[in-house]
Amino acid sequence: MRTLEKVGESASPRAASAAGTIAANPRFQAVPVVLSDFERIEVTPPRAQDELKLIQAHFMTRAQGAARGLTHASEREELGRFLHERMSRYGASSEHIARRQVSVLESRFVTPDPHSEVEGVRRYGDLRNSTGEALDERMNLFEEIACGVFARVYRDKAANPPDDIVHVSCSGYVSPSPVQTFLSQRSWLNVGVTHSYHMGCYGAFPAIRTALGLVGASHVSLPRRKRRVDLVHTEFLSLHFDLLSDEPDNFVTSTLFADGFIKYTASPQAEFEQRGGSGLKILTIDEYILPESLPEMTLRPGPLQFDMSLSKRVPFMIRDSIAEFVTAICEQIGLDFEREKSSMVFAIHPGGPAILNQIRSRLGIDESQIALSRRVLYEHGNMASATAPHIWQHITESPEIPRGAKVLSMAFGPGLTVIGAVFEKI
Repeated sequence: MRTLEKVGESASPRAASAAGTIAANPRFQAVPVVLSDFERIEVTPPRAQDELKLIQAHFMTRAQGAARGLTHASEREELGRFLHERMSRYGASSEHIARRQVSVLESRFVTPDPHSEVEGVRRYGDLRNSTGEALDERMNLFEEIACGVFARVYRDKAANPPDDIVHVSCSGYVSPSPVQTFLSQRSWLNVGVTHSYHMGCYGAFPAIRTALGLVGASHVSLPRRKRRVDLVHTEFLSLHFDLLSDEPDNFVTSTLFADGFIKYTASPQAEFEQRGGSGLKILTIDEYILPESLPEMTLRPGPLQFDMSLSKRVPFMIRDSIAEFVTAICEQIGLDFEREKSSMVFAIHPGGPAILNQIRSRLGIDESQIALSRRVLYEHGNMASATAPHIWQHITESPEIPRGAKVLSMAFGPGLTVIGAVFEKI
């Protein structure tokens, strides 16, 4: 996808010639936009997956025991054995996810009790609210964490502000938003704000499309050109773990998803080249909603948390549509996918191991070509919209991926939406 910049000084759509006549066909040139300057923020240290599964089952036991009014230790122990067995059966394996950032465990929602007679409480603590926090309290905590992330991203108070900030999240919304609160406190009052919310795992792609439009429109239609649009993802997904459901998909999602916080910059290529470094030039972006797929993945606010449902059909529905999608998106920029795929790099959102397996098999690509997607899932878990930017950062920093390499990135979310972009590493 490209934006257009008029050659010359005139901002008019038609330029006056030296003889005073109007030029009918003014020349245009492309204004490529580059993603760069990735920075991950770690709010709390990641914990091992096997330990997190034990902790999750412990707090589910506390919450469900309280909800059912269980008073006898034997009843709570029986419930605990049942939930630990289901966690072992349905929870995501440490073979695929080694560790995750689960920041809610170090929040005021969890109260330590080292003197408790209950071993699990002694080790992991108790819940401030026995059956889980209400949604408004969760949003208050989201606001605090997100504001802290912005303060860390822009910790150099002497630095120049960006022209715009795009805030990306599917895990929390308050108004004024965390980015507005931060800008007000910093007195960066002329920075444009765009909220790119509630799109789940594919949320990074509409956000970069927005940044591309902000940069491009300023070079075509506006008197002041934008030199830098920052994108900041604040995915506090552990805020929404459901402690009261014992359905299989709840064990899957609560052990798959993790917190993720990352910032990066979109800027015209000329500005990027002045700074130096490695980046990803945006070549095209496209998306497609799969037919008859609306109920297969949902994300809706509930009374306590955002409730997510994920059908077992999702990996197979993506598999059945993905070849046509990647062929079409590559054709937009003159790439023959089948001819070029062996030399391409793939940044596929790792919604789970099954999605990666199905796509790799359907596209006929090597395991090595999706290694970075596997790595991000293994080291961080599924961080919703923040996941793809983590993969992009690895690509920009990897000395093994040469400049000029074409990168095909894809993600998936409610709709079912399949969305992708082709980049060039520069």
